[in-house]
Amino acid sequence: MWNPIQALEMALEHQQRGRWAEAERIYGEVLAQCPDHADALHLLGVLRAQTGNPTAAAALIARAIARNPLAPAYHNNLGNVMQELGRLEESLLCYEEALRLAPDYFEALVNRGNALNKLDRFPEAICCYLEAQRLRPDDPSAYVNLARALVEESLLEDALACADQALRLDPENAQAHAVRALAWLLAGDLERGFAEYEWRWRLEPHRRRDFPQPLWDGSPLSGRRILLHAEQGLGDTIQFLRYAPLVAARGGCVVIECQPALLELAATVEGVAQIVAAGDPLPEFDVHAPLLSLPRLMGTTLETIPRQVPYLTAPQRAGEPPSLPGKGPRVGLAWAGNPAHANDRRRSLDLDALAPLGQVEGVTFVSLQSGPRAEQAASPPPGLRLEELPQPWRELPWLAAIVAQLDLVITVDTMHAHLAGALGRPVWVLLPFAPDWRWMLGREDSPWYPTMRLFRQRARGAWGEVVGRVAEQLRATVREEKCRS
Repeated sequence: MWNPIQALEMALEHQQRGRWAEAERIYGEVLAQCPDHADALHLLGVLRAQTGNPTAAAALIARAIARNPLAPAYHNNLGNVMQELGRLEESLLCYEEALRLAPDYFEALVNRGNALNKLDRFPEAICCYLEAQRLRPDDPSAYVNLARALVEESLLEDALACADQALRLDPENAQAHAVRALAWLLAGDLERGFAEYEWRWRLEPHRRRDFPQPLWDGSPLSGRRILLHAEQGLGDTIQFLRYAPLVAARGGCVVIECQPALLELAATVEGVAQIVAAGDPLPEFDVHAPLLSLPRLMGTTLETIPRQVPYLTAPQRAGEPPSLPGKGPRVGLAWAGNPAHANDRRRSLDLDALAPLGQVEGVTFVSLQSGPRAEQAASPPPGLRLEELPQPWRELPWLAAIVAQLDLVITVDTMHAHLAGALGRPVWVLLPFAPDWRWMLGREDSPWYPTMRLFRQRARGAWGEVVGRVAEQLRATVREEKCRS
């Protein structure tokens, strides 16, 4: 006699072993016989989430809840799907219902904390993780997630203690190593931070390049050909191209593989023998290294960061860049980064937020913005007169020629900050309360870029105060320039 319970047990085993097609077939058979079978609906919904269809997953798990609203796991998994869909407030309601039904539900506590993290409600998230630790003091996941939340609150020593406890429980926990790397880098402990940063390959193995040639170990190259390859965004590539001359100084024939947009700029770096666009055929080489592994290989400390600028120059091209309009100091503005960036909602602004800059007299503002928010330059806030560049001049490498003519760049944490810094131009960077690791904590300068000044949020999300300080400093700078002239 056909037994749906045994069928579901068999399907679940297939699902847990990654045999998804076989599991789906069995769930389908159960639902063909019992269309409202709650467990089958729930498990098929989880399977849909695992195979990349969260919308279908949400519908199936919701049907399961309608049939059996007292199953805590249903609510927890619906919360997970809602998180994936970006519906965070709804996910919180799901976790709260799961915890109402089962107050000691460890997974729901951790998941609720994760949703609160994404909503920047870190004190509440910390409470969830602490309660999860009480329930399972030997489970490293609560310590890892607590460590992440503590980093967001700039409580680095506490975060490191939690990461260390997670690693005592599970020495190979890549997430705990990654949190520890983040905390050390934010604290300026670059030697330990960059060593620990190598655990990123365990978290994102698909990003690792699989070459038959070995990774470089930092030893003398003695004429060998070394491939240095970009691995992250344009800003990261610009920042770590500074290491190419040091690699050449160790006897390497340096080949750079980078984003196509950076080809001409990268070719201006001293010591580079050849540039290749990502995706194009590679030349012969003997060893290789990802760009962000170079600080570790060079033994970089806070005191030994290679900080000589400029290490990029605007490339020579046919034609001339346009003459910048206006009189007085010319200040380039960029207010938003790549919207696909995981932290973009915290680091990017709308142009209206920069309205106080328009109250500074005697300044010509030039839009450097590209991407979806560039269109905001066509209708700036009242009082902020903003000159727009033709579209081709907002993209690399022509943008470098524009930045080289500016007196100052004011930007959020995006590629423009690195470009101006690498070109040795004055640049002011507006930073969120919990900054990216490279800007560290508590500093107004950057050891990576001598011409850079950092303006940090003093409270989470409080951009108005930051822009006010920038406007005040810009006004003082203009007065000083007038006095000197």
